Amino acid sequence: MQFKKTSSILMTAFLILSIAIPLISVQTAAAASSGEMASFAFVAVAPNPVGVGQTTYVSMWVDVPLPDASESNEIRRHDYELVITDPDGNTETETWDVIWDTTGVQSTSFTPDKVGNYTLTFTYPDQTYTWNATTAQQPYYGLKYLGDNATTTLTVQEEAVNPSSNAPLPSEYWSRPIYGANDNWYTIASHWLGGYYFGTFQLSGYNLWQTGGSAPDSSHVLWTYPIESGGVVGGTDTYVDGATYYSGGSYEGRFQNAIILDGKLFYKEPLSDSPTAGAYTAIDLATGKVLWTNDTIYPTFGELYTYESPNQHGTISNGYLWQTVTPTGSTANQTWIAYDPETGKWLFNLTDVPSTGTIAYTENGEIVKYILSYNTTSKTGWLALWNWTSAPTVTLGLPGSGTNALQYRPVGKNINCSTAYSWNVTITADLTGNASPAIAYVLEGDTLLGTSSSITAGVSRTRGTADPYTVWALSLDEDNIGRLLWKKSFSAPSDNTTRTLGPLDPVNRVWTMTDAETMQWLGYSLDNGNLLWGPTDTEMRAMQYFSSGSGAGQRGATAYGNLYVQGFGGELFCYDTSDGSLLWKYNNTSSGADTGWGLMPIFISAVADGKVYAFNNEHSPNSPLYNGYSIYCINATSGEEIYKMLSWSGQTGGTGTSTAVLADGSLVYYNYYDNQLYCIGKGATKTTVSAPSIAATSGQSVVISGTVTDISVGTTQTEQAARFPNGVPVASDASTSAWMEYVYMDQAMPTDFTGVNVEVNVVDSNGNYRAIGTATTDSSGFYHLNWTPDITGSYTVIAIFEGNNGYYGSYSEAAFAVDEAAATPTPQATQPPSAADLYFLPMSIAIIIAVIAIGAVLALLLLRKHP
Repeated sequence: MQFKKTSSILMTAFLILSIAIPLISVQTAAAASSGEMASFAFVAVAPNPVGVGQTTYVSMWVDVPLPDASESNEIRRHDYELVITDPDGNTETETWDVIWDTTGVQSTSFTPDKVGNYTLTFTYPDQTYTWNATTAQQPYYGLKYLGDNATTTLTVQEEAVNPSSNAPLPSEYWSRPIYGANDNWYTIASHWLGGYYFGTFQLSGYNLWQTGGSAPDSSHVLWTYPIESGGVVGGTDTYVDGATYYSGGSYEGRFQNAIILDGKLFYKEPLSDSPTAGAYTAIDLATGKVLWTNDTIYPTFGELYTYESPNQHGTISNGYLWQTVTPTGSTANQTWIAYDPETGKWLFNLTDVPSTGTIAYTENGEIVKYILSYNTTSKTGWLALWNWTSAPTVTLGLPGSGTNALQYRPVGKNINCSTAYSWNVTITADLTGNASPAIAYVLEGDTLLGTSSSITAGVSRTRGTADPYTVWALSLDEDNIGRLLWKKSFSAPSDNTTRTLGPLDPVNRVWTMTDAETMQWLGYSLDNGNLLWGPTDTEMRAMQYFSSGSGAGQRGATAYGNLYVQGFGGELFCYDTSDGSLLWKYNNTSSGADTGWGLMPIFISAVADGKVYAFNNEHSPNSPLYNGYSIYCINATSGEEIYKMLSWSGQTGGTGTSTAVLADGSLVYYNYYDNQLYCIGKGATKTTVSAPSIAATSGQSVVISGTVTDISVGTTQTEQAARFPNGVPVASDASTSAWMEYVYMDQAMPTDFTGVNVEVNVVDSNGNYRAIGTATTDSSGFYHLNWTPDITGSYTVIAIFEGNNGYYGSYSEAAFAVDEAAATPTPQATQPPSAADLYFLPMSIAIIIAVIAIGAVLALLLLRKHP
């Protein structure tokens, strides 16, 4: 069996003890005067029973809390002991000198390794109340709380106890909020908080790896939203035929600092030539609908902070949008302003925030700054972790007693953060080089990588590399914070090559460098600084040189233990960071005869869910814009193209830094071709089916028909609704890109369109469920199937579109009936006519007619004779 300490497991279940605090006041005077008070020990274990190898949790406590115990003092229960005896009589003991929870509850966990009954014995010894600093405490000073013990039994069985089941991950359309019981859905949900935090690895700096959540496998468009005039201007008044509206691609990039938080997209709209003078806008990511706007704010990053204490658990509702304000022309401390993402309203201010430091996110979502100050003369300095949640507790309303005890309450406050440091350690290691020591990367809670040479990436006006160039690493492990792990000085390249720092890979723990002129890469160990591989020998196009002046992140990104290199050469390269081997190259970027690039420059917008999302762009795009610029989705492991679609995805202006954002399975980008936002993701569909309304006759065929249409919100936009009054048809994966270009980008209708398969099933009159065939939709979304029923009676028809990469599935039902065919009358036998029938009967009739005629003539003659 194995103990594992835990500070909060099951604690919440026992916080009900806090309501027992008032009971202390009614402890009898007799007990106080006698100098002793009985104690009542309790121990509980759950789950019980449990399977071998499964973790179970133990909680121990002693009736009511000690008098006047609170978070602001040290009045606590002491010396708990837990003895666990296994089925063979072996024992394991764990003790706690001080029980820091004010309720006196102590929790732990352990994992049994044998079948049978375990005995758990909790012992609380005599304890004398030794506190008398306050009037409330004095009556209990010297009171002895008598010891007690409690025992319980845990049953361990061979079979594992199944945990409660979660709802399966969705195969249908979904949106936020995600129901709280579906905790496994965290694997498909994500946020984009402004370029720093993406989940598994809290890595400082420009970071494109979205380590959690899902990402689109298709170029399907969910919605578009115009943020300024875009596309072709039209008319003859422009200086060149086909001129397009300016998209800010030179130095005024639109859609910068966009954020996705809790299923909402936040960005600053442009106004005329200014990329940020418009309203700050919140849009529902799922619907594309504007939720609110605010003309006076401009947050640039977000935060989802998880606060944990005995009195409060969970991520703060709505999260925060942060705007930073620095005094004009000053390096003084900043003010951070928190806004509510749900409404755009002001929440609180942080004042005296250090203007320097390297930002990172902790595993709890806290925004922190690592600040290094170092004197190269004395070779000493300090390293501190600024953490605004460590601001003085009175200001935050965290401590003390009453309703605010260990509860998070910053709203409405101005919180001074000048002393908000989690720790500050002295650095005595020699970090000197040929430049001031500086932080390059922070792997939160792990390692800090720094340099003492001017090798950080950026636009360079001179060639060459500092010789030597010095790099070092400090420990961020909680037991060794600030300890020097290694320091290395490397000789500069002999050919006067410009070598600068590249991205850091947290998986293989490799930091990289690249040589601008030769476009080669090198990899070094984060653990000891040693060169692992490189320079690489990959042949790159000459145009790739223009990427050498970009920042480290802008030249590449790391994810899954790989280095992905982008650039003006129009090719993407994937290297294994463990050995520098080239895994794949992607270059389906030809511009034909339309541009001087040959292969269009390609840059990375995000890496997520096993895919690399990339786009074509360049510095100072011409007008009219070049044709053929696209967005790409590439398998991150194999380099296989998943999709490519016409779009000129935006960047910050000149450097190739993407402005696209990706979260909750949706990619949002600004498209230079029409100055609209595009949201790419999996869409909902509607399937219809119809069958004959009049019963068929047995043996006759019936025609089953229907449609499959896209019901994403984009299809209800004015233009799309007018062009497709019967709905926008659903496309196959192979046709989706060309179809989206037709539906949303004014491109020609594809002549090779392929639709989707619809499985047609019936439930016959005997209750049997049967598949009767597959139909394929056409470019109108229509499908049909002829089928001849084989038995009579009522049928239910079920038409199912299973879905594909771009669309969720849907189904519909109809009914028809098949009747027995009407009976055919039995023919009667006939006799040949007799002689009488042939001769006598006609003759008789003729005689009678003749007699009647003669009688009529005679009657007429007689009438004429009368006067």
